[in-house]
Amino acid sequence: MSETKQTRKFNFASDILGGQILSRLKTVDQYFIIYLFCLVIAFITFTLGVEKTQMSMRRNQRELKNLKADYTAKAARLQYLSKRNEVEIRLQQHESKLVKPADPAKSVKLVKRYN
Repeated sequence: MSETKQTRKFNFASDILGGQILSRLKTVDQYFIIYLFCLVIAFITFTLGVEKTQMSMRRNQRELKNLKADYTAKAARLQYLSKRNEVEIRLQQHESKLVKPADPAKSVKLVKRYN
């Protein structure tokens, strides 16, 4: 292949962002301003998108932190209320007729039957 007929493939990222597309066009001066304007618009759009994503992540982390604190408080309260003495007190407050058993529960042994 001779150097005059050698053609290079179009690589979108490097040609557009690197400015090589302007060197391929014959009227570089006319398109230079439009090229710079498009690059600035793309940069601003990308930056705003990243910033929006970061703000969303911070908001979600703050919400998770609040929910975790709420969960911890509720779990501690439930654990306190499930204590035997607290259950008895609450049953008495609601005038329940339940009483604690006099004898402890007995264990039942199952015997295997062979047929």
